Amino acid sequence: MSTLFFEPESNVKFDSHTLGSIIYRDSISWVILSAEEARITISEEEKAILVQGLVDNALILMQRIISRKSPKNCARDSSKPHAQSKTNITRGTIFFNILTNNQRLPARPRDFRINLAEEEKDLADSELSDILSSKVRQHFLERKREKLSFPRGRPVSDIKKSGIARGRRGAESYYTSSQRKQVVDEILKDSKSRESIDNAILNSEIFYRFLKYSFEVSLYQMKEDERAFLNTMKAPISQYGLPYKKLEELDSSYIFVKDLTPDEIKRQAKGLAIVTVKKFQEDGKNILYTVATMFSLLNVYGLEKGKKESKVV
Repeated sequence: MSTLFFEPESNVKFDSHTLGSIIYRDSISWVILSAEEARITISEEEKAILVQGLVDNALILMQRIISRKSPKNCARDSSKPHAQSKTNITRGTIFFNILTNNQRLPARPRDFRINLAEEEKDLADSELSDILSSKVRQHFLERKREKLSFPRGRPVSDIKKSGIARGRRGAESYYTSSQRKQVVDEILKDSKSRESIDNAILNSEIFYRFLKYSFEVSLYQMKEDERAFLNTMKAPISQYGLPYKKLEELDSSYIFVKDLTPDEIKRQAKGLAIVTVKKFQEDGKNILYTVATMFSLLNVYGLEKGKKESKVV
């Protein structure tokens, strides 16, 4: 396996060599409600209340994350067997696909397998059901206990493009966006509301500290367990890529993560956090779902207790 590396703080920029390029190359896109789903109507007064609530809850959760354990301990927890199980890695992939709109909704359980990595597709039906049920409890999905209506006409031969798996038999149930998520999506479609959320988060000290903490966690995991890091970041890497260079192609400007000291990790994380904030400010893009994805990567939503999980990927 190639050794992970990145450019030092003085030369940090958003390219294929930085950790930032894995998560932040593009802001996570928000889901646009499909024509088949009921429209959500929200008054301007309700929008203002909901916008403030979204901002407050996001900042509170960021504060809790950085206060609960050190970056090094968080990285080690993310590298433990239960966090690196196939079930947990697949849980992260499905959540990432929902937030980035890679997952077509509504969808049956078998349809969720389409966008999984090959090594994740053989997950047992019961484990996939547990993952989807957890997203229902977290109010990202809603289960409909009825038969899914398929588009009329000849089926699209490209399964990946259609988002519909072959075979229409089986249990008459499917999953769609929860009402809560539809409300959030509708708010984020409003440029004024989206700008208010972005400005409130970007201008808060806690967001910078949260970014710095997140980068420290990732750098510690890269340093101590490269394979676990690649598993943790599997979905973003699959989406955005993680190019490698041969050792002979590297020059003295590159730093090997395994050689970083704790003080150097803090310094590099600080530089990456500063660049990330500036990048968001320049792009003017929605960052709410980006933060939600980071919560998932830091395992904020937690593992399901009492569940047996597949072996490590």
